[in-house]
Amino acid sequence: MERKLVLEEKDLTIWKYHGIPEEGIAFFNHTNWGSAGTVYERKNSNELIRLLKDPYLYAIEQNNAIVGTAVFCHTQPLVADQPYNCYIIRYFAAGAAIQGKKIIKHFAGKVMEVVREGETEKTIYVGCVEKGNIRSYKVVKNAGYEKLGLLQVQAFSRFFPKEQKDMEQISATEKQHEVLKLLKQHYKDHALFHTDYLFLKNNYFIIRENGEIVAGCQYHRVHWAINQMPGIMGKIIMNILPRLPLINILFNPKRFEFLAFEGLYFKPGYEKTLLRLFEGLLHREKINSSLFWMAENCPYRKSLVAYGKLGLLNSFVKDSGVYIMTSYKHLDEKEIGTLRSKPLYASAFDYI
Repeated sequence: MERKLVLEEKDLTIWKYHGIPEEGIAFFNHTNWGSAGTVYERKNSNELIRLLKDPYLYAIEQNNAIVGTAVFCHTQPLVADQPYNCYIIRYFAAGAAIQGKKIIKHFAGKVMEVVREGETEKTIYVGCVEKGNIRSYKVVKNAGYEKLGLLQVQAFSRFFPKEQKDMEQISATEKQHEVLKLLKQHYKDHALFHTDYLFLKNNYFIIRENGEIVAGCQYHRVHWAINQMPGIMGKIIMNILPRLPLINILFNPKRFEFLAFEGLYFKPGYEKTLLRLFEGLLHREKINSSLFWMAENCPYRKSLVAYGKLGLLNSFVKDSGVYIMTSYKHLDEKEIGTLRSKPLYASAFDYI
């Protein structure tokens, strides 16, 4: 894979790759994510990274070894039905050689400068920082980003998920168009709506009533290992829950397998049907837990939370969330104001 040298300072260099080289994937496989909050490993990142849409890796290297990374995924989300050029930043990480040092703060700013150079289109740069990760928040803010909003983490779980025989898998192209048209209308008043990771592995499912789609959802299978959680409750979750019968099938920190849901749709009043679809997907994958991300002010999240019945795991993640941080180029204040005023759409793939 070709690479381009974009910066050199002392014994550190920054290289740009269009795509993710194998050495980059190896670096991610051995990285602990998070810092002051929850610390975890992404155990199936080897598979998921290869599915990223149009990624550019900026790698900080020392002695020909990667010691820091940032991946910019090029996409075109909608803001109130208007498309924008956009880069979503993933896998912002520092290896042990530079972790905790001012180097990463310095180079984060340098990478941002390089990415913005020569950009002529109206462009939105989107980063995310886990709630409670103060160190990363300061680094990203120092690189010129502002907080746009908060995504809440929600969980859905069942001890014994039941089969839902009326689930329908969306695989044919014409049915995908039907779903996309529905979702675009559903999220027309949201910001940063994109469909890059819908229909992966034909894992979008729906439920119909009288021929009409009344609930829909895409899932991705995820495997994390949780190494640390903050506070007294974190210690309880890490050390006691795994020993409790039944509860340990919902959450095992050493092997936390779950489904990540996105592209959620439910017709007004059909919250129960969406949860039934969730349950059917858990049954299909022989798994008990799932996570999904929705804006704090998203009306659909509020409807689901008000309906309840999300399961026990949701009570353990109620204080978890992700801050969405943004920077802009060539957008005027009116456009930025529109972005700030809308609830954010969240693609689960961007956070796994």
